[in-house]
Amino acid sequence: MKVEINENFMTSVVVKEEWGMYDNIAPDDLTPEQVFKIIKGEDRCSMLSNEDHPEFKKLREQLKSTGYIEIQRSWWNGDRVLKSFTLNNKKFRKGEKFPCAAAMKGHLKYMK
Repeated sequence: MKVEINENFMTSVVVKEEWGMYDNIAPDDLTPEQVFKIIKGEDRCSMLSNEDHPEFKKLREQLKSTGYIEIQRSWWNGDRVLKSFTLNNKKFRKGEKFPCAAAMKGHLKYMK
């Protein structure tokens, strides 16, 4: 199988999540201290993380569903090739790793 993906999609994207510490508490159940923190904006929390570009995610899921890779969701760069295929004219052989989007561009560049 031959697969092509635009190199612009071989990157990670930043995901920002925001929430309030008291978002799940009914207004009548808040303590005066909690209300004061909300008024001052001290209840706000946020988290930044990275994930594969959405188009690279689609490719990865397609390769999984057709049996070409095994996805390891518990760590980055843990995916393994189950059946050989070609991505952007570079051959991936059975047993090789299939890197995350952020690492793929460099990986393809240095493949022999």
